[in-house]
Amino acid sequence: MRRIVAHRGQRATFPENTLEGIRAAIRCGARAVEFDVQMSADHVPVVSHDANLLRTAGIDMDITQHSYEELKQICVGEPSRFAQQYTSVRLPTLEAMVEELLTMTEVLTFVELKDESIDAFGLDTFLYPVIEQLRRLQQQCIVMAENLEVLLQLQKRMATPIGWILHRLDEADFALAKQHTVDYLVINQKYCPAHYDFPTGKWKWIVYETRNPDKAVRLFEQGVSFVETNDVCQLLKRLPGYK
Repeated sequence: MRRIVAHRGQRATFPENTLEGIRAAIRCGARAVEFDVQMSADHVPVVSHDANLLRTAGIDMDITQHSYEELKQICVGEPSRFAQQYTSVRLPTLEAMVEELLTMTEVLTFVELKDESIDAFGLDTFLYPVIEQLRRLQQQCIVMAENLEVLLQLQKRMATPIGWILHRLDEADFALAKQHTVDYLVINQKYCPAHYDFPTGKWKWIVYETRNPDKAVRLFEQGVSFVETNDVCQLLKRLPGYK
């Protein structure tokens, strides 16, 4: 299976990590999407890459220090990119995102658990409400994180494939991935040499992110199974065979 993945939704033309952006990606034909999870002060999992809302809302506000009742009032329409185009867009809960995707069983879902919230609340406090929601989606869900121990603890509580996010291409990490039966290895394309042959194992490779169709095809030819992009609508127009 080789697919193009909507990285944080259709990020090129919609605010990232929003219901609106995910819906737009799926309307364009995406059959794989990715989003990130942080947690509010009252332990509500929310969909956001950053712990701070400065970039997406223009407000210097730490998600981990405010209740969801406070957070849900804030527009996350990325005014620095889109001005006033998306003033009705709000920070979605993980529950709302799961509800959305449960109606789209053909859409593979990659969910990244963010370190800032895990560090703020501790692994147990963070994982319990996240698992409660993701368990409903586990037939179409892969959970990713930078910390391998987080993924191993998750697997003890929930039967789901895991993806380990790497920051290097290193034999020691590949050995750990093999030892712990990691299902996916995830890496930024900036760490990947142009003619690198991705090591094979029981895992599949995910590389993020590119809007360049030639680069996407080259990555597939190098052994990558999933290529993430910020503009899935345009990339699928150029590469319709990778839905």
